[in-house]
Amino acid sequence: MILSHPLAWFDGIDFADADVTRARIAAEFDGWAPELTALVTDSDTAPVLRSIHELPDRHRWVRVPGVTLLGDAAHVTVPGGEGANIAMFERSEAEAAAAHETVDLVFGTGAPHALASLFAGGDPVGDDVTQSR
Repeated sequence: MILSHPLAWFDGIDFADADVTRARIAAEFDGWAPELTALVTDSDTAPVLRSIHELPDRHRWVRVPGVTLLGDAAHVTVPGGEGANIAMFERSEAEAAAAHETVDLVFGTGAPHALASLFAGGDPVGDDVTQSR
């Protein structure tokens, strides 16, 4: 599960207290099926904060001769399936925007209903259940 909050929000959670942390995280998914929130509440391991940092869509930087980005450093967007395969600006712009849309669909304010609507043949964007960028 992913929570999209500023880092300061997570500063208010004592990750040393696993039970309180599990309850606080599960509360963010209020209304989700109990079978899904149980993945957090019934876990036998403590939650771990792992941040995903992203650049805005259409982000550019000045080329530096002799410098090549490889692996995760070459990602210009959130994980969306394409990864470093689209490390060049010309190929990545549309994929970066699509990756943000996918992350919003799966984990955004309309989750999990937006994804369920998509699977049911609906239009999650038209149903106004996903975040906009």
